[in-house]
Amino acid sequence: MLAFGVAAHATTYDDGPTLGDRLLAVVVRVLAAEHGFGIVVGADRDVVYIATPAHVLADATQIVVHGCKNGLPQSLAAERVAGFDPGFGDLALLRVSRPAGYQVASKALAKPEQVEVADPAWLLGRQDSCGVPPISGKISALPTKDGRLRVDMPGVLGGSSGAPVTTGRGLVGMTTDSDSSTFTALSLEWIAQRVRAGGGVFDLDDADNIPPGDPEAAERDLAETLSGFLLELHDAQLVLRQPTVTREYYAQTVAEYNKAAERFIKSMTKYDGTLKGNWGPEVYTAWVTLRERLWAAHQSFLFANDYARTIVETERVPTVVRDRMAALGPELVALQGSIAQFQSQLATLRNAGNAVAKP
Repeated sequence: MLAFGVAAHATTYDDGPTLGDRLLAVVVRVLAAEHGFGIVVGADRDVVYIATPAHVLADATQIVVHGCKNGLPQSLAAERVAGFDPGFGDLALLRVSRPAGYQVASKALAKPEQVEVADPAWLLGRQDSCGVPPISGKISALPTKDGRLRVDMPGVLGGSSGAPVTTGRGLVGMTTDSDSSTFTALSLEWIAQRVRAGGGVFDLDDADNIPPGDPEAAERDLAETLSGFLLELHDAQLVLRQPTVTREYYAQTVAEYNKAAERFIKSMTKYDGTLKGNWGPEVYTAWVTLRERLWAAHQSFLFANDYARTIVETERVPTVVRDRMAALGPELVALQGSIAQFQSQLATLRNAGNAVAKP
């Protein structure tokens, strides 16, 4: 039976290690003069391009790469891109034949303006092992003109050449050298410039991830969630006000509604602490009132579940359901205004400086 119950969207709200695990899709192990790592930076029709430190390759004539997770397969023969010269910096560019059906996991980068000193940072690989080591550090120096940034990470030691560095916003660099407490990485912005200038393809783009502790996550996630849920409330209400509906269209409506409802339900208490701590009790109280009204509207669609079998089998909407949906109309119109007011309240306080930019 198809029933309204409890989503794919662009923005994600993962913490640093969770994001790092997902970004392993663009990480490879590189076996050459040394063992290190590389970053899949782009692809054309026939070739996948991989950035790696030049010192990992040295004078090696045989180079093999192994995809880390949900990315390139294992044991692919690689070769240097002929004529690639970064000008300076410990950077080389590899190419491998593009496997059938392979797509670059391009949502990977932190925007340069999103990187700040003291941001938490993680490595995505160490000592021949793909993964996010159970140790974090922090950005200690922003990129210089030659693209080098510094990360404090006590205990990192060696074996991480070529491993990407990520913050909670996405990849920021590629490790070139390290000691027991700090390491140097080439910024991805600098690498992108050199790869494109050297004839390679650089497809990596904004990861569009906001760490869950950042107040921006609350503002943006709630905006997307509320707008999406209200849209599906309106669409489902319109469908169920009609005397007839095909079972196919009813099924589509239910599926889309359930995705939006599930996201709304997950958000109901997710940001309570952030709203209280960064926007204050007035905004938190407004959120509690708004979510209770949305939950009450949601109950009207749960009511329709009792008639789901009838709707599917007869392709007709019972009068009692149509009447319930008609009665819901004014509240949905009012909710649209209340949601807009709540979002405006968040933005106004942020612009006034009453909500901090970072946790």
